[in-house]
Amino acid sequence: LAVTNFDTVHLTAILEAGVPIVSHQLQYSLLDRRAAGSMAALCRSHGVGMLAFGAVAGGFLSEKWLGADEPSEPLENRSLTKYKLIIDEFGGWEPFQSLLQVLDEIARRHRVRIGTVAIRWVLDQPGVSAAIVGARHAGHLDATRAALTLQLTDEDRRAIDAVLTSASGP
Repeated sequence: LAVTNFDTVHLTAILEAGVPIVSHQLQYSLLDRRAAGSMAALCRSHGVGMLAFGAVAGGFLSEKWLGADEPSEPLENRSLTKYKLIIDEFGGWEPFQSLLQVLDEIARRHRVRIGTVAIRWVLDQPGVSAAIVGARHAGHLDATRAALTLQLTDEDRRAIDAVLTSASGP
């Protein structure tokens, strides 16, 4: 059995009731790290793999948005609207641009795309078993697959962490 978008209190209750949960699908990305704390610890302690969606924030974590002006409403689709709200919670467009700049530097060093780095970061998080990534067209597949072999360095992680520690949320 698997669950989607449970909070820690309710997942704890279902696990303590003896329900054999094997995976939990939830949002987890560089912009939304809410699952990193007690949820990740709970899942690890019960052998529940986290299936992370939103790793590329609907495409916001890409070269397309690097240096771009902040988009105005209405956005192209509901997914972008949702992830734009997460960017706002992250601290706004300026901190988001700082994150994109760091990701771009890392991507260039490794000869990959920004989204590839974002996916790899999610895959490297404790308790994450897989990342669910939707490709809008076949051109996205190579960059997505590259995340499986990319190895972020300690320097890469420190650069990312420096931006993340200044983010206000979520």
